Amino acid sequence: MKNLKIKQKMLVLTAIPLLIAVVAIMAVSIYQIKASGEQEIQNLRFSMVEDKQAALKDSMDIVKSAVSPILKNYPQSPEALSQLKETLSAIRYGDEDGYIFAYTFDGETTVHPGQPQLVGQNMIDMQDSNGTKVIAELIKVARNGGGFVEYRWHKPSVDEELPKLSYATALHELGWMIGTGFYIDDIDSSINRLQSEVDNKVEKTVLLSLGIGLVILIVMITINLWVANRTMVRPILELSESARQMSLGKMDEEIKVNSSDEIGELADAISRMQKSLKVVFKKLRQKN
Repeated sequence: MKNLKIKQKMLVLTAIPLLIAVVAIMAVSIYQIKASGEQEIQNLRFSMVEDKQAALKDSMDIVKSAVSPILKNYPQSPEALSQLKETLSAIRYGDEDGYIFAYTFDGETTVHPGQPQLVGQNMIDMQDSNGTKVIAELIKVARNGGGFVEYRWHKPSVDEELPKLSYATALHELGWMIGTGFYIDDIDSSINRLQSEVDNKVEKTVLLSLGIGLVILIVMITINLWVANRTMVRPILELSESARQMSLGKMDEEIKVNSSDEIGELADAISRMQKSLKVVFKKLRQKN
């Protein structure tokens, strides 16, 4: 700093605090937007999952009511089990991805319209890509009175493994778990869209803050440099020129004092020195 001129020092002293202020305001704004966005995302996910949970439970209550007459005939009627499987397999809702599945408590597939090739296979140890033992968890919540499980499962309509939310309950008469689920990739899509909106808000905030900060910085620097030039730089240059003239023996130039600050004190001191030198030079000329 000591090698910089006054204008340059004023520029630095003006720019640095403003830059710090702009960065601080930008950081606070971004934090608030992100915090608000995260809360909104959590609320959206909770609301959408809650709606799907309610729909799944209502669906399973309807299914259990629909098959209860068949269960009353079991095991007296040999045809009851086949009729139950046909009834469960025929139930469809939403689109081709909405179906009912059933497994024995040991994990053997008894009904699965979405993937009929699984019927007869024991799936108790099957895990999804996240390591969740899907069927074991569904059987567990079903035997405990019914419950929800989130996992990843093959979606027939797109031939891809996607996140799914299922509700499972028990048919204790048969030792079965029956359940149904919704693929919740639409939740992820909605959350991704909301996250993109949050990211766009952050980007706009950064650009707006930088733009406003730049305008304020330019205005403040211009004002400060103008004030500094009028109140500091120009008076100092005038005093410097007066001192140079005095060094050449020119004592006639009047030194004006227009302020009471340090520059004014310096001007007053130089003025008094000029008067003293005039007296000294006058005495020297008289002796000669």
